[in-house]
Amino acid sequence: MKKIFLALAVFSAMVSCSSDDDSPKKEEVSLIGTWNQYKGDFYTTYDNKTQTLYPKGCESQNTVEYNETEVNVVNYDSNNEGKCVPAVHKNAKYTYDKETKKLTHGKVYIVTKITPTELVTEDHNTDWDGDGKYDVTIRYFRKIK
Repeated sequence: MKKIFLALAVFSAMVSCSSDDDSPKKEEVSLIGTWNQYKGDFYTTYDNKTQTLYPKGCESQNTVEYNETEVNVVNYDSNNEGKCVPAVHKNAKYTYDKETKKLTHGKVYIVTKITPTELVTEDHNTDWDGDGKYDVTIRYFRKIK
């Protein structure tokens, strides 16, 4: 009986000392998925001011979906009945360099933050204040799928 107990104790010790790492696993962060913009910051060079805008109405339903090679942008607008419906669809190829954080589809964006649930991009693609200089635009997205 002692031999059986000893063998069982040794076996239990071996099983409990597995090589599994109990440290939290780093979740793979990916651009792939469907994102919804919930905020935008616009820094204008003319007056050195930042304006924060939050999408309202149908605009708040706009989505940007990335798959392995393409981006699909869907913008919503209200129809004659006042319901939000997809109004503009744009599909394009995109590239994303994880090292430089450069995201390109039509224009160049820099990914300043990416987590499993949040994406923040910055770009200098638009002259919002008409002073001839490109302004800073920061867009905040949350992952919805």
